[in-house]
Amino acid sequence: MSVIESKSPADVARAVLKHGAWATAELVRAGRPRHVVHFYGRSLGDDLMCTAVLREMRRRGYRSVWMMSRFPELFERNTDVDRVVPHDQRYERYVQWMGGHSWYIHYGGHDHERDRSPIPQEHIIARMCASCELTGEITLRPYLHLSDEERADGRLGPRQIALHSSGLSAHSAMQNKEWVRGRMQQVVHALRGEFTFVQLGAPNDPRLDGCIDLRGRTSIRRSAAILASSMLSVVQAGFLMHLTRAVDRPAVVIYGGREHPWQSGYSCNTNLFSELPCAPCWRWNGCDNPVERECMKRISVDAVVHAIRERAARADEPLTEDRATIALRAD
Repeated sequence: MSVIESKSPADVARAVLKHGAWATAELVRAGRPRHVVHFYGRSLGDDLMCTAVLREMRRRGYRSVWMMSRFPELFERNTDVDRVVPHDQRYERYVQWMGGHSWYIHYGGHDHERDRSPIPQEHIIARMCASCELTGEITLRPYLHLSDEERADGRLGPRQIALHSSGLSAHSAMQNKEWVRGRMQQVVHALRGEFTFVQLGAPNDPRLDGCIDLRGRTSIRRSAAILASSMLSVVQAGFLMHLTRAVDRPAVVIYGGREHPWQSGYSCNTNLFSELPCAPCWRWNGCDNPVERECMKRISVDAVVHAIRERAARADEPLTEDRATIALRAD
């Protein structure tokens, strides 16, 4: 962990005088942060995974930790963070004026010219923790905290399963995370007599017949409550996968081959991954395989139907928590 320079009351006073009314208001309102944490700020899933970093910071005794986020709902009732502030670069400077540290969480970035992200050699949550100079054992999962009232509001029918039809409305949308169009509808048709399906997602996602249609009609926390009250979710890799794990429910995850479950997912889920020579590729949209997106085409409707039935039969089993160990850097 970086050493934080101690600032005297006179140093703080000089910073306030130099930076004016905004800094004065922040100091009066909430005092001095010791740490300000932020991702790049536009992806729900990435900000949700930051809760894993916040938990590990708290376990190590970090105090006065602030989180910059455009999605404060993700952090409500979370005692691992002391304050959630808007995604505003002034907070990076403010914590440094106060003698603290600004932590930019990341796990690799995106090469737009090559249409790919670097292939991680460790779980992306471990990489995020390492970017904040955390070492030792960590738990690989996010957290979202709901009230009893919120959870009760999420139950909409018996044997409830939440799902979505597409992830292309996400800020960081990727064609290579998309299952074959129309197959999710076939899954619903095959199982509609056995389960109550609730469709989450954006308003322009393809509508699935036979579901309670809540596309574009739920807040982040209502979506979380519906997932928490479901037997399981059926999702592609992305925000809803992480949100399901954050509220301690299992998922059937249609991975395909863009990324491997050990790199971004959770072993407690039923992860449908296609073992191909080109997988995992971490490409966003392009595909070099002679059979375009063969990794997704290999995942059949029957395979997903079987996975749902099998997982529903043990939906209330305790979920395994994955762990990793981050070694101290030699330098």
